[in-house]
Amino acid sequence: MSRIKDDLVCEIIRVSQTNLLAKKKAECSEESGDDAIIEWIRCNAASYREDYKECLSSHSSLELGDMLNILTNSSKDLGEIFKEYPQY
Repeated sequence: MSRIKDDLVCEIIRVSQTNLLAKKKAECSEESGDDAIIEWIRCNAASYREDYKECLSSHSSLELGDMLNILTNSSKDLGEIFKEYPQY
């Protein structure tokens, strides 16, 4: 994978995780929100990155740029992107 494409994939995953964690925190009570986020990160963050890195590597740089644009301008995560935009 080219350096630019690798950087795109990393940024897509970072923005997606940020959006996902913001939603998870909003779903929790204020007291338990941070604990739930820390627990999710501890148990799931590495596999989330690995799974999506593998999935995203098959996409073109143009598609990756489109995904990053959608993620950056919304509160969606990659799971929602793949459901709403079947072309990906």
